[in-house]
Amino acid sequence: MMRNMANLITVSRMIFALLLLYANPFSTGFWIFYALAGASDLLDGIAARSLKQESELGAKLDSIADVVFMAAIAIVIVSQRILLSWIWFWVGSIAIVRLTAYAIGYFKYHTFSALHTYLNKITGLLLFAIPVLIVVFGSRIALLILGSIAFLSAAEELLITIKAKKLNRDCKSLFCAKGTGVLAHPDRQFFI
Repeated sequence: MMRNMANLITVSRMIFALLLLYANPFSTGFWIFYALAGASDLLDGIAARSLKQESELGAKLDSIADVVFMAAIAIVIVSQRILLSWIWFWVGSIAIVRLTAYAIGYFKYHTFSALHTYLNKITGLLLFAIPVLIVVFGSRIALLILGSIAFLSAAEELLITIKAKKLNRDCKSLFCAKGTGVLAHPDRQFFI
């Protein structure tokens, strides 16, 4: 891993995410760590592709780093008491669906099975942007948008995990390639 620049960038995201927990929320230090974590999320994939360092370990580390970052942001938001009471049910529902997908994936594939779907990427982007969205739109609208997309992405990942015959972390949606798709049409070289 130490010779793999892309993996080092991914690990840095975990470090920056953990540093968010020690910074004063929404302070200059917080925003610096926040921006560095976001930049590392963009750069690790670019580095992996351009340096030809794409690997199974890198894909797993990227998913783990995303979970660490999401957890850190969630802890910061909860600590600021800006979550509305109705959102707790929604957060719990999303967590149950996502954990169910991971458990089924682990049972079927014997490995951590987080997928890199478009909805998961949009959820990650919205989660990254949530502090800014809260400042701009207020917590109610920002959390409503994030919660809706996060629930859809968790449900999509669960459906893909249940229906796919083999693990394809790069499956982008329910309509992904043969053997890993769910809803695509067989005449178009896709598999149901």
